[in-house]
Amino acid sequence: MKHLACSLPTEATPRQSLFWNWIDQEVQRLVAGLIHMALVTLQREQLQAAWNQRTAQRRGWRNGYRRRQLTTAHGVLTIRVPRTREGTFDQTVVFERYQRRIADVERVLRHAYLVGVSTRDTAQLAEQLFGGSLSHQTISRLMRWLDEQLALWRSQPIAPIYTVVYVDGMHVNKVGAGRNVMLVAGRRADGVMEVLGFCVSTGEQCTALLSDLRRRGLENVQMFVSDESAAIRSAVHWVYPEVSWQHCIFHRLAQLRRDIGATDYRDRMVAEAACVFRCLSREAALDAAGLWRQRWHRTDPVAVIHFLEGLSDSVNFYDLPMNWWKRVRTNNPLERLIRTLRQRLRPMGCFHDEPAIERAVFGQLLRRRKIKLTHNT
Repeated sequence: MKHLACSLPTEATPRQSLFWNWIDQEVQRLVAGLIHMALVTLQREQLQAAWNQRTAQRRGWRNGYRRRQLTTAHGVLTIRVPRTREGTFDQTVVFERYQRRIADVERVLRHAYLVGVSTRDTAQLAEQLFGGSLSHQTISRLMRWLDEQLALWRSQPIAPIYTVVYVDGMHVNKVGAGRNVMLVAGRRADGVMEVLGFCVSTGEQCTALLSDLRRRGLENVQMFVSDESAAIRSAVHWVYPEVSWQHCIFHRLAQLRRDIGATDYRDRMVAEAACVFRCLSREAALDAAGLWRQRWHRTDPVAVIHFLEGLSDSVNFYDLPMNWWKRVRTNNPLERLIRTLRQRLRPMGCFHDEPAIERAVFGQLLRRRKIKLTHNT
């Protein structure tokens, strides 16, 4: 400490910086020394003899040291690893063979990636926290632990407990061409919504995804809910022809708003159209739609015709008990989840390939507890 006091500059900030740098160096020296002592102890137990000790129980001979680097929470440490002439002794109590980072460091880096930090920014964060340098390819390799968990999740059976199933997609950036991530979420009778599956596709193709979910046990579904996507509707009717499909009323009203355009009567016209879906029965809703048509047909016939086209698909929620109506009329529950996913995936930038997209989406769903795992993670 006397040497430290003599070398301290007068300015407060440089003094603090020098002090904490000295603390870091001393901690690293202490940790490296403790690791070395642990390795020497393990070596002595393996050889059954101390240094230059000749006993009948000796199992081998020492053979100097080798140096290796290990990234820890205290920084990058250079460790003197003792060697033996014949074979090696068990060092797994300290680190695995070829291990370059301890588990806590990798856990921090994985968490940083899952909160929405890109691989390049995560590599820079690692350099600031632990010293040394990491490439963004290294961060990508660290995230491959999710592949096994994703495979297990996609193979587990699905209990037939989901009354309503939502289907929707979102666009993600990929090198070469963008992709769509199609998500399928189910809502149980107790109101809990869980993501049952997702896939990366071109467009909104999800027939294979729905077929796989049905093969795994997704039965007893009473209604599918989605927007007006023709690809989604075709997939639902192909895989679940016996289940009714609900066209999201939010998307129907939003389309009506776009059809009307910027007019002084747009808000009143849309508000009255929304009342169609607040009636107490399907028949009352269709009657209300007829009265709405009579009121606004002369004002904006194109918008009225477009709104009433296929209106029966948006009142299928009346087939369920009344306590389900609010949850089934729109696809908003899944839309809110997709909005959160977009916020997390956008900072990650452009993905290199489809496995990277799946890894990122699965990690976000796992972190937000929107998927149900029956195996340990």
